[in-house]
Amino acid sequence: MIGGLLKSTSSLAIVAAAGMFIGGLALTPAQAADLGGDCCADLEERVADLEATTARKGNRKVSLKISGHVNRMIGWWEDSDNTVDPNENSEFFSAGSGISGSRIQFAGSAKLTSTWTAGYTLRLRLSDNSNNMLSAGENSNNDGDVDFDRNFVYLKNSTLGTIVWGRAGAPTDGVSNISLAGRGVTGDAAGYNSWNGDAMSGSFFDLEQGTHQAIAYISPSLAGFTFAAAWADLDFASDNTVPESSAATDAWDLALRYANEFGPIRLAAGIGYTTVDNDEDADFANLMGSVALMHTPTGLNVAFGAGKELEGATDRQFWHLEGGINQNFFGPGNTSIYGEYGEYENTTADDAVMWGVGIVQNFDSAATELYLAYRNWEDSDIGDGDVQQIIGGMRIKF
Repeated sequence: MIGGLLKSTSSLAIVAAAGMFIGGLALTPAQAADLGGDCCADLEERVADLEATTARKGNRKVSLKISGHVNRMIGWWEDSDNTVDPNENSEFFSAGSGISGSRIQFAGSAKLTSTWTAGYTLRLRLSDNSNNMLSAGENSNNDGDVDFDRNFVYLKNSTLGTIVWGRAGAPTDGVSNISLAGRGVTGDAAGYNSWNGDAMSGSFFDLEQGTHQAIAYISPSLAGFTFAAAWADLDFASDNTVPESSAATDAWDLALRYANEFGPIRLAAGIGYTTVDNDEDADFANLMGSVALMHTPTGLNVAFGAGKELEGATDRQFWHLEGGINQNFFGPGNTSIYGEYGEYENTTADDAVMWGVGIVQNFDSAATELYLAYRNWEDSDIGDGDVQQIIGGMRIKF
């Protein structure tokens, strides 16, 4: 058995096992003579536990980091004039968060040379965003579906930058929603992606080419600037779900981001461009961007985001403004209090005006956030009249 242990366990496990074995020899003579037949089974179980703990670190050559979060919320909505179902003007619901749904991620890397690193990311996301499916008189629920929304590998050079290929987020992902308010768990400029919103929301501009097999380049940071570009062959993709047509051939996605501090002022900004070519001449292109400022001593912050469809059939555009304070008032972690206002336009649907308020309380010692937020949609096509929404919940990171 000892020979088997030497071949199958780590040195850490052997040392720990030896310690337990020596501890057993320190028993009194009577106890030592009364060793039961299951003593070694217990030893093997403890060694297995140690090996299981050690395995999470990877294979000693390629690291393995497990992370993620669980996010659940309860909410309420009210439609002031629900013609779809007059008896369903309001409803409470319990759901996962479509804003930041529960997920688990496996990531790791290994040094190839002193300047080159290889790495990978696998992320499973629980499709528990039933609040995204919320509509007048209907609250569908698709809890339980699990998808790989990230599955890519990369090569990184400390001087030249990073090449990524596989299923990854687009460079423009989130570029119209940059914020320093610490309120990402409650929503952003993108009404549809956040709270069901409507068809004209800013999330349209964040075309996720991660649903396709893409190749991307990310530059190293230079004076606070980072550039990223991605290309996806949509003919090759098995899930060609690009808007406008299933005949799309390929897509380009470009983004430039900037982050820096100037004394007490923190600045973050980004601009992005997405274009999709289509065999049926239904090409479309979107331009989007945002800028955020924070006064670090006080936590006062403001952010502005906007986007416009430059080419396409819907002529969508939006702008969104938010402001608030993000400060550690009570000791356990930062408290973010904010207000927001946005306007969304779409030639194929009613325009909408949205305003809202919210609060997020962080508990740093437990990597936990508690949140509560309210949004009001005026003349929105998510309902027949004004729509009010309230969400509250908790996100725990691990």
